Amino acid sequence: MIDLNLLRITKYRADFYKVKGRVPEAAMDGQTNALLNDFQYYFDQLPEHDKIDHGTFLPMFRARHPTLSTEQRSGFEKIIENALSVDVGDKERGMIMRSMLELRLGTQLANALSRFDAGELPNIQGIMSQMLDEFKTDAGVREIDFIRDDIGDLLNEEVSDFGLSWRLKAMNDSVRKLRPGDFGIVAGRPDKGKTTFIASELTHLASQLPTGQCAIWLNNEGPGKRIIPRLYQSALGAQMSELIKLNTAGLLKEAYRDIMGSLDRIRVIDIHNADNFTVEGIVETNQPGLVVYDMIDNIRGFGDAARTDLGLERMYQWGRELAVKHEHAGIATSQISNEGDGLQFPTLGMLKDSKTGKQGACDFQIMIGASNDPGLSNVRYIGMPKNKLRREGAKPDPRAEVKYEPQRARYSDIVGMPVGTEEGTPDETE
Repeated sequence: MIDLNLLRITKYRADFYKVKGRVPEAAMDGQTNALLNDFQYYFDQLPEHDKIDHGTFLPMFRARHPTLSTEQRSGFEKIIENALSVDVGDKERGMIMRSMLELRLGTQLANALSRFDAGELPNIQGIMSQMLDEFKTDAGVREIDFIRDDIGDLLNEEVSDFGLSWRLKAMNDSVRKLRPGDFGIVAGRPDKGKTTFIASELTHLASQLPTGQCAIWLNNEGPGKRIIPRLYQSALGAQMSELIKLNTAGLLKEAYRDIMGSLDRIRVIDIHNADNFTVEGIVETNQPGLVVYDMIDNIRGFGDAARTDLGLERMYQWGRELAVKHEHAGIATSQISNEGDGLQFPTLGMLKDSKTGKQGACDFQIMIGASNDPGLSNVRYIGMPKNKLRREGAKPDPRAEVKYEPQRARYSDIVGMPVGTEEGTPDETE
């Protein structure tokens, strides 16, 4: 009876496309699946029809199935007449749709368990959570409403310049403050200061978060414990020897807390070999206001894409969706390809393994350029070939020359000092 009522629902074009893809073929009998394919053909051939017409559909059906026996044809035509001549009430329609979705969920779970037993799914819990989320959304348990924000409130955010400001003036001049849902990319060549840039900006951004809220640094590029001293250096603007003196005197943690608000304002979490479901679980647990995905390219869970660039595009889209869903600002780190080596301002398409995929999923893209001239080892160049967060009247791309100070884990604006004259030779640590 459910299959017949399903046909009664899907004889309407609008309902057909709502149901299509949500009902598993394995959960229905062969006649229903065959007729749904014929409904699809009908709507494709007659785009002006909002409902299947019995007199038009019947000869089309007969032409598509010329080998049916007289008995088979008679059985199908009785089903067709019954389905096209009777409508389903709204209440019954809702019950049928939920039953179909439950059948889909059951089929998906059974398939997932089979793949898990075969060793094809390393994270069965994550897959099941995703299936349940899809079911809740499609079944109306999780309602999707229109945006109700008042235009005045939205404009007041612009007037008040709401959000987290950047440490570099060159950035603040071009980019508005970071807000929940914003998602960007920071890219650099290997060993050219990407980690230092993240530490420098993150310690400034995170110190502005509301009391009780944290930032998390999701690390899969080496031991996370190595990042902690860099954060202390950056927050205090201190060299390693100065940190050691403060720690010996018992003053280091207090100095850091005074600047950051709490010792765990930035939580470094190692996610080596983690997949996307594990990472989302970490985000849900910590409820951060800001997340650094370092490096997002290495997060597992997108390996079934046909090409590397397609898989990466899905990763970055997922990161952006996570920022919106969990209301935090997100920054993903990436690498600049070899064609950007030695360039002051690498272009939009010079991200490793991607010409457009990663770029399309972000609001802004910060490219850290570096010259191969040894005399400019303490200089970096900040370019933004993509900037959807530009300030009104400002140039979208700062194309700024800044000081690179790895011994203090800082980037700073150049103010009244000739480039390349400060004391100290940068080490090779980012």
